[in-house]
Amino acid sequence: MRDDGGNVLYHEGTLESITERKKLEAQLRHAQKMESIGTLAGGIAHDFNNILTTIMGYCSLITMKAGEKNPLLVYVNQIMEAANRASTLTQSLLAFSRRQTVEAKPVDVNESIRGVEKLFRRIIGEDIELRTTLSRERLIVIIGDGHMGQLLMNLATNARDAMPDGGILSIKTEQVHLSGEVAKTHGGKEGAYVAIEVSDTGKGMDETTKDQIFDPFFTTKDVGKGTGLGLSIVYGIVHQNKGYIDVSSEPGKGATFTIYLPLAEPVSTEDIPREKAGLRGGNEVILVAEDNAQVREIVATTLRDFGYTVVEAFDGEDAIEKFRANGGAIDLLLLDLIMPRKNGKETYVELQKTRPDIRVLLMSGYTGDILSSKGISREGIPMITKPVAVEKLLRQIREILDNKPSQLSLFP
Repeated sequence: MRDDGGNVLYHEGTLESITERKKLEAQLRHAQKMESIGTLAGGIAHDFNNILTTIMGYCSLITMKAGEKNPLLVYVNQIMEAANRASTLTQSLLAFSRRQTVEAKPVDVNESIRGVEKLFRRIIGEDIELRTTLSRERLIVIIGDGHMGQLLMNLATNARDAMPDGGILSIKTEQVHLSGEVAKTHGGKEGAYVAIEVSDTGKGMDETTKDQIFDPFFTTKDVGKGTGLGLSIVYGIVHQNKGYIDVSSEPGKGATFTIYLPLAEPVSTEDIPREKAGLRGGNEVILVAEDNAQVREIVATTLRDFGYTVVEAFDGEDAIEKFRANGGAIDLLLLDLIMPRKNGKETYVELQKTRPDIRVLLMSGYTGDILSSKGISREGIPMITKPVAVEKLLRQIREILDNKPSQLSLFP
């Protein structure tokens, strides 16, 4: 503002803090980066799972056919062990990419922590003190089978490695309410959440390390002392279960990882039946539709070795033609979920018009988000994930064939 002589009397202006906006922009960029890395990791894992299905399948057949004293079994077992290690790696990549297929169930968070407390103490060693502060309320979340244990173990291992000279590992749980604004920042919804806080008194992290801490294969450890997948798996599991994770840390001041998972109402669950010992075959007719020739061959070979009649198809359209050509004599559809021309869902829906009671078992190397994008509800769907273990495949097929045909509409 100036006077009549043109002299400045005072200045007027508006100040706007853009701190929050910059924070949101940084979180968005990070989310986009993690999504891109996840897509790449999931695709790689899917391709490897097809290869591993073939390797592990033939190893199992050799083991079954060779005598117990066959000296070659030593080499076969070594191959299987290597394949199992590779399978663990692909499952880690799938966990990060959130493309695992898992059965979600109600889990009591506090009981889970109490259940692994003794194991924690063995893992972290005697020079690290474990402190737990658990909510008096019963905190139930819906989470994938085995996910809670994996989350806790990975975070405990990370904390241990951050305190080579000893320290304190603290675990705290509580129920919190997140406002719409806070939840929206992380892509979630307003409501009640379970907060699981895991803190250590270790060396802490600078901002550069914090920005990369969840990237697959990123590690601050010496070569050979870590895969760099532990926290990546935590990140993937949390987001797969509709939660999110915050990290606060400064160099020399330790680190705190806080996981937020949606609070659920207690639900009664039925005991999971144990698998019966031994492998059983049958004389039923199974239509196997799989676009990967090697996977299709090992699956078909295994089923024939156990007495089944197998009709092979290289994609969904071919499966429909083979089904019609066999006069509806098919007892079970074993369909790869993702195939050219017609996928597993579309194939099943088409064949169900002719045979509403037809039994089905889907298989895939990665599903998770893809199931939802294809409009497939996980609930009630018989599913087997790649790499397909021969023993599990045979047992699951037998379970489906021995039960009455499901009248449940698996697809909308």
